[in-house]
Amino acid sequence: MIIGQGCACRTPATPSAEPTPWTRLPGTAILISPGRIAHTPGGCTHMTESDVLRPGSHWGWITDPPPGLWTRISDTHPATATGGRLGTTADRRCRHCAESLG
Repeated sequence: MIIGQGCACRTPATPSAEPTPWTRLPGTAILISPGRIAHTPGGCTHMTESDVLRPGSHWGWITDPPPGLWTRISDTHPATATGGRLGTTADRRCRHCAESLG
């Protein structure tokens, strides 16, 4: 059987050259991966909105972060999810997302 042709397997998201549009989480949200890394919607191409929102994904997010939170994320100032997997924390920022913000 070919993977994805009728089984319940899920293959990892394939990185693409273009960001996928996000429609359910605001562009100002901070996304928090299970690996404790903060991301921004559409800021990088190695995950999609469906990856983040998939049940059981273990992602958290902050839909309305306070001003300046993104730049303060660090070991001493982790960001804590207020949506998705509550309590998930990020202590570093995705390099690709940071670059996309300028």
